[in-house]
Amino acid sequence: MSEENRSSESFLTGLVLGAILGAGFIYFLTSTEEGRKAKENLAEKSEDVLENLAALIKEIEEKGKEFEKKAKEVRLQLEEQTATPALSQIEKLRERGRRAVKFFTRNGKPLV
Repeated sequence: MSEENRSSESFLTGLVLGAILGAGFIYFLTSTEEGRKAKENLAEKSEDVLENLAALIKEIEEKGKEFEKKAKEVRLQLEEQTATPALSQIEKLRERGRRAVKFFTRNGKPLV
């Protein structure tokens, strides 16, 4: 049981210290000249960071679109490269078939 008491005492002590530090920080930011300056600096820097983040996001989106376009082009090129040999082979076989038909026919009639 003593561990539970210590744990709850530690929690309460942390809670009170956190509240005191938070109140002191708020007082510093709102009531002192240095605190107001620090608050203004933080606000300006956060605006700059948000603007930079927005520009970065826009740039990433544009690069993503460019990458997508290039990927489609490469995919089409690969499809053409893989399909071309098969089509040329088919054309060769078709031509051989035409020659064989011509060889085995005379005046449009089979030789048999």
